[in-house]
Amino acid sequence: MDIAVVGGGLTGMTAALELARGAARVTIFERDAVLGGVAGSFEVNGARLERFYHHIFTSDVAIRRLIEELGLGDRLDWKATTTSYYAGRIYRLSAPLDLILFKPLPLPDRIRMGFLVIQARLVRDWCSLEGMTAREWLTRMAGRRVYESVWAPMLRGKFGKLAEEVSAVWIWNKLKLRGGSRGKSMREVLGYLRGGFGLMVDELERRLEREGVEIAKSAPVSRVEEKPGGGYLVISGEVTREFDQVLVTTAPGILADVAPGLPRDYSEHLRAIRYLANVCVVLSLEKSLSDVYWLNISDNTIPFVGLVEHTNLQRAEAYGGAHLVYLTRYSTTDDAEYCLPDEELVAAYVPHLQRIFPRFSPEWVRKAYVWRERFAQPLIVRQYSRLRPPFATPLSGLWLCSMAQIYPEDRGMNYAVEYGQRVAREILAARGG
Repeated sequence: MDIAVVGGGLTGMTAALELARGAARVTIFERDAVLGGVAGSFEVNGARLERFYHHIFTSDVAIRRLIEELGLGDRLDWKATTTSYYAGRIYRLSAPLDLILFKPLPLPDRIRMGFLVIQARLVRDWCSLEGMTAREWLTRMAGRRVYESVWAPMLRGKFGKLAEEVSAVWIWNKLKLRGGSRGKSMREVLGYLRGGFGLMVDELERRLEREGVEIAKSAPVSRVEEKPGGGYLVISGEVTREFDQVLVTTAPGILADVAPGLPRDYSEHLRAIRYLANVCVVLSLEKSLSDVYWLNISDNTIPFVGLVEHTNLQRAEAYGGAHLVYLTRYSTTDDAEYCLPDEELVAAYVPHLQRIFPRFSPEWVRKAYVWRERFAQPLIVRQYSRLRPPFATPLSGLWLCSMAQIYPEDRGMNYAVEYGQRVAREILAARGG
């Protein structure tokens, strides 16, 4: 069985490995010059760093197994991290005592907010949440004042004008996941691969090559066509190749664009799945901003919704002494700031750091990097299970596996690995493999 895998992110790579081990001949087509997708890396002072912030949770079983299988388990570091919240000033929110001292809310509301995390972990039937928005569920569980003071600004910061459409299932999963990754101290414990997750991508690529997988980089696929006698033609640039089956691991709308043989109603269904784009500004600084790893920004006059100081998860010495900070913003692609030139975007962001950290000086900035991803976050709306497509498309032998199908969980490296393995097993089972 000759199979084309369109997309060389973690989903495509792990699916290709499973398929190759199942006696299929596999070719990966990747539009970029390197593999890894949104887990791709760049270099800072001779060290590897992800373009978009990455870490794993203690509950992330699939990616931990993969890391062990690749012989990198001894490089997986775990650290209790600090989470905080900015609303005119920084409030620490890493442990139960921090919540008791959270001044923006009266004491009864602080208690309700704390119980929200416990209640989220007790939900067993997530289907019961599908008919509610995040606003409706959070208000019901914690009260209007908690929602308006804490959650509404963060949802608006991430989803903008689409915030009112976000499903309760999405925010429930976030609370459950983060609550379940707390250690005995009740602080969140996160994992990071010493040397960067690029090591995992590199080793996975070597395993693929050993299994005989052909990897075509800088090879965007423009068309996938059915052959009259069965199978498919995959067109990339001036090259046309024949395959028995095709697995597409891009956003669903891209599959609709490249596969004209799909039924019209199915293609329209795929295009109805909306995505937010993401911009990450990565700053290399002379000094640390604080001891906070993850800072949620509730002030909607600040153009980024999150600040992640990566070198509070890994030591700055690993990056030549540079203190590395991600400033992240989600938006639609017609958003003015998404389209700003890199230099203008950095110039617009840096002054806000001085608002948050008064001692910060722009002179601390050694270098800035800007990364954009068009398909960063599927918009999880009410009754999303009806919108999520299955792996198998209406065309026999044409498959789809993308982050838009990860549900009720949310996208992330762990589920990219897990779903890549799932779809590969379904393909092999369908052919009796």
